[in-house]
Amino acid sequence: MTDRARIGTAAMSPDAADTSVALPDVLSREPRKGDSVDPSSAVGEIHIHAPGRYVVELWPTERSMPFLRLDVRRPGHADRVVYVPVTTRTSYLLTSSEGGLGLQFDRGDVVAASVRPLAIGDIGALLRRRRRHKRFQLPLGEGLVLQPLLHISGPQGRELARALGSLAGWGFGPASDNLQKTLSRHFDGPPAEALERRPTAEPKIAVALHLHYPDLWPEFEALLEATGRQFQLFLTLTRPDAALAQRVQARFPGAEITVYENRGRDVGPFIQLLREGKFDPFDLICKLHGKKSGQSGPRMVLGEIWRQASAFDLIGSRGVVDRIIAKFERSPDIQMIGSGRFRMPNEWKGEKAAWGENRAMALNLLEAMGMPSSSPLDFFAGTMFWVRRDALEPLRRLDLPLAAFPEETGQQDGTLQHALERVLGMICTKIGVASDGDMTTDSREADPFG
Repeated sequence: MTDRARIGTAAMSPDAADTSVALPDVLSREPRKGDSVDPSSAVGEIHIHAPGRYVVELWPTERSMPFLRLDVRRPGHADRVVYVPVTTRTSYLLTSSEGGLGLQFDRGDVVAASVRPLAIGDIGALLRRRRRHKRFQLPLGEGLVLQPLLHISGPQGRELARALGSLAGWGFGPASDNLQKTLSRHFDGPPAEALERRPTAEPKIAVALHLHYPDLWPEFEALLEATGRQFQLFLTLTRPDAALAQRVQARFPGAEITVYENRGRDVGPFIQLLREGKFDPFDLICKLHGKKSGQSGPRMVLGEIWRQASAFDLIGSRGVVDRIIAKFERSPDIQMIGSGRFRMPNEWKGEKAAWGENRAMALNLLEAMGMPSSSPLDFFAGTMFWVRRDALEPLRRLDLPLAAFPEETGQQDGTLQHALERVLGMICTKIGVASDGDMTTDSREADPFG
């Protein structure tokens, strides 16, 4: 980072004598929408001279993802990057057992910031909400903790707290590797990789991408461009879009674009491509879709993280794709590979939660395919994965037309598409998981969490 600012006066901490903090420039009031802010005066660093407890406030610029990148600088330690939750105005409790601490951020990300020692008057409000605040703690190192105080950051802070609670229920707590690594990819792009390709076979690949939300195409376009593999793109939409079709064809000549009625979310169109024999010439299919879970609020944040984490694990870079294909090549009995972050059941979502309202319908589908209903529940939530074409043959024989799927009314569970989400994994006899380039496999006889 460049052009850091450390400007201000000294203030005393109640926790330690002669403790001071360098105060950065701060606006005299909360910025209003439409305010013009001189970038040259924007804050670049908060500097803590002495141990103690401090209240930090940040006013970020507008952002689609409610997180901010902080660079933590500590004497005698390597710099560390952490992504912290942030809303229009967010307060944090910073506890530091050492001085010389610097919290740096890009000038363009923050309109203004302030920092002050924790005061006696703050303690009552913090104690009343101690349990709520504690679950959002971000350990930054030994003796150093940043705790977002979202429940005292106004309505938007409380809304963000609910969103983080939803994420934590999927194993994406604020301090988890799942969330931090996903945000790292979102903000900083893929890590550098060796240019030399691993020796692998060249299977025939189909990419089935469903976009109910065409605005997500640039996100997938960039990821697909970086895979370095030849593939046939099948793009399914729920409404005609001539401009999008032109852009897709310009980048991926030969892409097949089909418009289907909005039934079955991403699963219905995928089944239709299978029924129509579109996947028959291919060895492997990568199934993706533009998952969103609402336009605002907690479900929106969950959907954004869910989609990006899944996509990063499946097509996040050339190296990611090469490793997945090499795994298929080395292990012919593996039929499906998906993101280990969303394999269910798992330690965050047990079998009851993983089944939802779909057990009876899923077992009926297995019976109709001539497969044992005793097959253990094991699938990738969100229906994004790589799969061998041959593994889908039982599903093709069901010959499910699009009309078999219910009309779209915002259902969250208990529909044919939700049952098939589970069945798609259950018909595979061996599954592999991909996450951050580390891949393991589990047979049906093995402990699915081993």
